[in-house]
Amino acid sequence: MLYFWIFLVLSILGVSCYIWQVMGAAASISAFLGMAILAALIYILTMRLTNGNEMVTGLFLFIAPACGLIIRFMVGYGKQ
Repeated sequence: MLYFWIFLVLSILGVSCYIWQVMGAAASISAFLGMAILAALIYILTMRLTNGNEMVTGLFLFIAPACGLIIRFMVGYGKQ
């Protein structure tokens, strides 16, 4: 599970850095916080639903960076 967490943190940081380059610092920070909160909610929910199966939970955690990137661009491009 440690490798899942390391890869998840690197994925979230990579997505945040990409958003920083494209949309600026404020968008990057809000996307980072949103992805961190989403990852925490996914972790809590899937651990309860799968009765503590860490493999399934770890795989579902990678939804957070993808959702953060998609949501940030949907919200951000609507304001331009």
